[in-house]
Amino acid sequence: MNTIELDKIDVRVIREGILQKREENGVRCLTCAHKCLIFDRETGICGTRVNVDGSVKTLVYGNISSINNNPIEKKPFFHFAPDTMAFTVGSWGCNASCGFCQNYSISKQKPTGEVTRYMSPEQFVSSAQTRGAHGTSISFSEAATLMLEWNIEVFKLAKERGMYNTIVTNGHMTPEALDLIVNAGLDAANVDIKGCEPQVRKVCGICLQLVLDNIIHMRERGIHVELTTLVVPGLSDDMDCLESIASWIVENTDKKTPWHINKYYPAYKYTKPSPPLKFLLDAREMAKEKGLEFVYIGNVRRKGLEDTVCPRCNTVCIERLALTFRILAVDRKGKCANCGYDVAINFQIKKGETDDLIQR
Repeated sequence: MNTIELDKIDVRVIREGILQKREENGVRCLTCAHKCLIFDRETGICGTRVNVDGSVKTLVYGNISSINNNPIEKKPFFHFAPDTMAFTVGSWGCNASCGFCQNYSISKQKPTGEVTRYMSPEQFVSSAQTRGAHGTSISFSEAATLMLEWNIEVFKLAKERGMYNTIVTNGHMTPEALDLIVNAGLDAANVDIKGCEPQVRKVCGICLQLVLDNIIHMRERGIHVELTTLVVPGLSDDMDCLESIASWIVENTDKKTPWHINKYYPAYKYTKPSPPLKFLLDAREMAKEKGLEFVYIGNVRRKGLEDTVCPRCNTVCIERLALTFRILAVDRKGKCANCGYDVAINFQIKKGETDDLIQR
């Protein structure tokens, strides 16, 4: 736990935490699954919530580290709102301790006064509209959880204006926090399954089972879910581990749940080389043998590895390479245009739109 100098932080980013419980020796934050007991003037593990006179205050309400208008495929979402733009934002800090973090410049930075940049929910949603975005995405660091209070207001505003809402998350939030953002208007989530225990707890400092429980809960609440595993040396570069993940996905979600197996590159404290492409290809074939229909290999930029292919007739329904994108053979109901098989593409159809085949 760390102490914090509140007088140096913009008062606009300091708000009362929604989920907390006072205890004899401090106050317990109930936002993420760590449920930190925080003592006066100290922060929890994430560094974004502080105990001020017996009350948890967030230091990242609208405290923006990164902002961009991205294709939804970059999140990655391959089966949700294809060919649309998501206005994407991140903040500071994280509740995981991954030494290989690809966003370490913001996730390992605490929200000090020097880095504070405030943006109101109204400003964010209005900027999204001005830039032609179709929806929002809370991403980059674990802002999906840690900006809970701000996200709720953003999602409600976005919904009022006909936009979708998405998160990219490690999934290590409390069920109460998850329900709050679902109720505010969450539509889709890409959740990291980082590996298997005990490595996940040792390397990332989070509990895998809590993440898996939240994935199931999201699906029960009607949220579109895609899953991502970054293949990291010493964490997830083990075929037995990946096989157990594939089996879990089939048994607990659906054979149509998209699974993104992504190539790791050395970053932050990790210098070990990336896994060979053959290992990733073998992992994809294993997952398909387990019954998963849509398995993608990311961070490789090789033709065919990110295409959506019909499991019944092998028609390429959607072609992707890096951020280039072509819808070839899928209708507005998410079915293969060649044989009618459900390839589970959610086009976010609005009232009055047609069911005709889209081609781009």
